[in-house]
Amino acid sequence: IGWIGTTLVIIAYYPQIHHLWAEKCAWGISVWTWVIWLIASILLLTYCIVKGEVLLSVVQVSNMASIVITIALVRRSNTVCAYHSSVGASRTKT
Repeated sequence: IGWIGTTLVIIAYYPQIHHLWAEKCAWGISVWTWVIWLIASILLLTYCIVKGEVLLSVVQVSNMASIVITIALVRRSNTVCAYHSSVGASRTKT
């Protein structure tokens, strides 16, 4: 069950990373939130290592790698995709 959960954690990052990579669109993403998640993952990984938790260590390493990739892709983003442009435009009309 734990490994299935770990696999789902890894898969869950795919849509965000794919959108950032393909569209170069980081509309609405808070880098500070991702930095806080990275710090939390580092602390949790430290705890897992101290406790000898292999499975949870794998989850945290995966989280940290995905978070670093997300932050890097957000920083290189330079466009707003068509979908988010239309969402943003519809929000300003109200």
